[in-house]
Amino acid sequence: MAQISGITGLNNYADQLRKVTGLTDSSKETSKAGASFSTYLDKAMSGLNSSMKVMDQSTADMISGKQNDLGQVMVNMTESQITLQTAVQVRNKALEAYNDLKNMQF
Repeated sequence: MAQISGITGLNNYADQLRKVTGLTDSSKETSKAGASFSTYLDKAMSGLNSSMKVMDQSTADMISGKQNDLGQVMVNMTESQITLQTAVQVRNKALEAYNDLKNMQF
């Protein structure tokens, strides 16, 4: 991974993450305020699904000989892997928060 140096590198990295995950920056968004959690979750799952489909298609194309750029296939696989790992970690944090709430005593 390229080294992140300065605010410009950090902004570029954040833009790349948004593109991969399908999420948008809420501070730049001009749509209605108060979008629900399910909307964000739906966008994230759609981004994950499309990333996996791209990875599957590029892998199938590489195997069948339609594509000969191994580097692009590896980039697609890495993007899908990072997106899936992020989704798993978000799920784990949501379950952890749910269990914390469930175990609270009033």
